[in-house]
Amino acid sequence: MAIKRYVPFVLLNIIVSAAVVLAVLNYWDQKEAEEQGIIEATSVAATAPAATAAAVATASAPPPPVEQPQRAEVIHVVQAGDTLGSIAERYSVPMDDIILVNSLPDPNRLDIGVELIIPVGGIPTSTPEPTPVPTSAEPPAPIPTEPPAPGEAAVVIREVTGIGDLVAEGMVIANEGSRQIQLSNWRVEDSQGNVYTFKPFILFGDGANVVLHTGPGTDTTLGLYWGLAFAVWEPGETVTLRDADGTARATFVIP
Repeated sequence: MAIKRYVPFVLLNIIVSAAVVLAVLNYWDQKEAEEQGIIEATSVAATAPAATAAAVATASAPPPPVEQPQRAEVIHVVQAGDTLGSIAERYSVPMDDIILVNSLPDPNRLDIGVELIIPVGGIPTSTPEPTPVPTSAEPPAPIPTEPPAPGEAAVVIREVTGIGDLVAEGMVIANEGSRQIQLSNWRVEDSQGNVYTFKPFILFGDGANVVLHTGPGTDTTLGLYWGLAFAVWEPGETVTLRDADGTARATFVIP
């Protein structure tokens, strides 16, 4: 009878012990999970600045340099049957560039055996010197007629022909210097307010000339056309040739 009396106490002791063991195990599981979370958070925090720094460095790195096209001068010896157009097509170079670098007085004539410089990749450009700006309100005076210095251009008005006849009327403009010159945006003016503005046109040196016809027509290497419907020049009239900056480069009084 005494043993039966202690059975409930034994069972109660077993239940309490089991509950304590389960509580301890649960506590250790929670603590281990918390420690694992702290370690992972620390790892992420440590790697984040490095990734951010790498991204900033990549964004701030300068772009790679752009390779510039290489220019080269090729020498071509003119052969029988060569034309300026065929040579330009062969080297994929604009015909005007070949004319410019070789100072060809007549692009339609090529002598066999002549060496031509072919500017493959384009013509190198130089920085132009600044043109002084007149400080007074008076129009710039024409440049006095003097022998041109070696290597310079000297554009003059030689004569006006066919005065009063629209078909025959024309002005002869020549370059008496030794260097060719680009006449783009140059102007011919008279006292009546008539103005002709040149389109891009290269006037070669050593006396090469071009005729500015008053009437309509198609521009060529030897003649330009104003396109007027009336004759413009009169005897005794003063004609002024100005460059692209407005500086008077030549004057001519029509006889």
